Amino acid sequence: MAKISFAGIDEYAKVLDVLDKESDEILKSAIYKGAALVADEIKQEIKNLPVEEGKNGLAPVGTPEHKLTGVTRRQKADLIDSFGLAPIKNDDGYIQTKAGVDGYGSVKTEIYPKGVPNVMLMRSIESGTSFREKKPIFRKATNRARKRAQQQMEKEIDDQLKRMFRR
Repeated sequence: MAKISFAGIDEYAKVLDVLDKESDEILKSAIYKGAALVADEIKQEIKNLPVEEGKNGLAPVGTPEHKLTGVTRRQKADLIDSFGLAPIKNDDGYIQTKAGVDGYGSVKTEIYPKGVPNVMLMRSIESGTSFREKKPIFRKATNRARKRAQQQMEKEIDDQLKRMFRR
């Protein structure tokens, strides 16, 4: 944790003023560093998804008796390409970002002429369905990276404060 010392009340007031003006940027920088670490962990988990191909390169059909355990190569590539972090925003004093997938898959179907929504596919993988086994990628990766992300954010805040108040 960064330590700031003051010579007098005037200097203390100046430091508080600087912190008031710069705190959002410091926090956004720290959150970005922590979120990037978690995002890398999630992306690695997506890359580790098992591949399960059906006939003619189409997705196989799962049943309650024989649930799917993986995704097709194309679905995996679509999830990897569409994965990212939302822009960091300040929502009533709560600075945050979200990791997730966006858009549509590249394989178009009769039901999904734009392609299967990547969010729907990822949710079915994460939570499972009647025809797909549950593979909690986001939950496991986030839990595994949480401590390292917190440490990374603390380090970034300390570094930023040290740069601001160098003597």
